Amino acid sequence: MEWTRRRLIGTSAAVAALAGCLGEDDPDENPDRDDGESVETDDAGDDDRDAETILEEHDLEDHTGQEVVEIAVDPEGDGFEPETLKIDRDTVLEWTWEGPSTAVYPIDIPSDCLWAEEVDAETVEERDAGEESDRLFWAEGAYRYASRDADGEEFTGAFRVRDNEAGAEGDEDETEDE
Repeated sequence: MEWTRRRLIGTSAAVAALAGCLGEDDPDENPDRDDGESVETDDAGDDDRDAETILEEHDLEDHTGQEVVEIAVDPEGDGFEPETLKIDRDTVLEWTWEGPSTAVYPIDIPSDCLWAEEVDAETVEERDAGEESDRLFWAEGAYRYASRDADGEEFTGAFRVRDNEAGAEGDEDETEDE
């Protein structure tokens, strides 16, 4: 594996994220479950917030084989561009803000995923046009995330992280036969 500057930074960010999440949590504050199901950070539990449901309803933009994928955050326009995509494990997603909104926060993520900060719609920080944020995704599964514009309106995006050893046969979970 070639250690590019972006991979080194992404790996460092992932290590920092893990270090910050390994402390003891109050059971009422930790939505992780031991049954391997996705974690929903919203108590509503509606299907319209379920990552798997969203991904099944959309054609995913294929970004497999890329080390870094750029996503525009445009609160005044289309929200996230691309809105839905698929990537390989160990891919860095890099969000770039085109207008003021909040940082990206998780809605529905795999239980193996550790989001760097314990953020949700109420605790997320503000971002300005031109700011960037990136995150390395190594846990396979369906992800749904969001941001809020200056008026507090939420816009969402979703993606699937797949095993990069499985090949590019489609959007289905290629690891079932392994």
